[in-house]
Amino acid sequence: MVDHALGRSAVATPRTGLLAWITARRVVLGDVVFVVVLCVLHGFDLSIGEHPPWMVWWWPLVVSVPATSMLPLRRRVPWLVLFVLLAVTVALTLLKLYIGGLNLVILVAVYSVCVRGSRIASVVAATIAMVYPVTEMVVYELSPVESLLRIAGAVVNLVMVIGWARAMQVGRRRAAQLEQTLALLDDARDQLAADAAAVERARIAREFHDIVSHNLSVVALRAGVARALIDRDQEHARQTLQELEQTSRSALGEMRNLLNVLRDRNSAGQDPIDWQPTPSLDGVDKLVESVRGGRVVWKLDRRGQVRELGSGVEMTAYRILQEAMTNVLKHAGSGRARVLLDYRPDALRIEVTNHLGGLDAVDPRPLSEQSGHGLIGLRERVALLGGTLTAHPVLNGFHLQAMLPCAEYSDLP
Repeated sequence: MVDHALGRSAVATPRTGLLAWITARRVVLGDVVFVVVLCVLHGFDLSIGEHPPWMVWWWPLVVSVPATSMLPLRRRVPWLVLFVLLAVTVALTLLKLYIGGLNLVILVAVYSVCVRGSRIASVVAATIAMVYPVTEMVVYELSPVESLLRIAGAVVNLVMVIGWARAMQVGRRRAAQLEQTLALLDDARDQLAADAAAVERARIAREFHDIVSHNLSVVALRAGVARALIDRDQEHARQTLQELEQTSRSALGEMRNLLNVLRDRNSAGQDPIDWQPTPSLDGVDKLVESVRGGRVVWKLDRRGQVRELGSGVEMTAYRILQEAMTNVLKHAGSGRARVLLDYRPDALRIEVTNHLGGLDAVDPRPLSEQSGHGLIGLRERVALLGGTLTAHPVLNGFHLQAMLPCAEYSDLP
């Protein structure tokens, strides 16, 4: 059975190769078959037809066969093929010999010229091709009616050939335009995919910055407090270390979530992702509590009708507070800071203001060095929601304000 299968495969391979070879050369093979058929029919007609007594019946084949054999060259030199065929046909007509299928080959040559040339070239080729019917009319001394019919038939044939050639030109042009359009669409799709990937990378980078920057700042703060109290108040130091451990675990959990997003969730044997809730304003109190205990005294105020906003607004507001408080921890040695959430009917106003005290009242570093890339990321987040963000130094401190548009509400009874 194996031998039989191998033999069948060995037989199928040459057939497949032959079919591929024929398919690749189908145009040339079609021309060759067409030439052979015309030559055979011309020879058959000459053998049974009348011919001058001084001429052997097959002599016209000496010129008609080579002329017809030039047909495969019409795609490279269409004008040369047209002139040669027309010259041979006119010469045989002057000798009153049967031309066979040369009139049909002339139409094919005219088509080859028209399909590759302009409208002027088509008119010129059709005019030149009319030499044959005019010569036939003169040589055979046809009557006016027969002459008119011959000329009308030739004109109709040429008009049909030119129309077909023009239609093929339009079809090829449209096909080329379609290929170009598809190529442009492919390029645009690739560009959109690249832009989407860049946006996603920027979003993930902002998330990592917010998580790492804030939590490391809190960890550093708690570690400093624990170091200062470890000799004086061991119980307080132990509590601070516990809070530091909790903050570290929370940061690791958030980072693990972001890393899981980047992995292939469909890979075999992978554990399901433990998704955590999206940060929202419900966690602001816990966020403020996490930074207490240092040399900065924090105060949280809320104004207006406290309500649940959209997930996008709440997450952005949370990240704004997180980044602003992180900057305070980094650049304010001591003093006081105030966080304000002002719930307006159509917007949420966020303010974070800190005032330095003592030797930290003057910070010689410029704003660009103080803020790093955090404020840039916040401006991008706020801009996506159609809001505004301002951040500037004030007397012995720094002030950040953001306005986030949100859905209006009404106090319904």
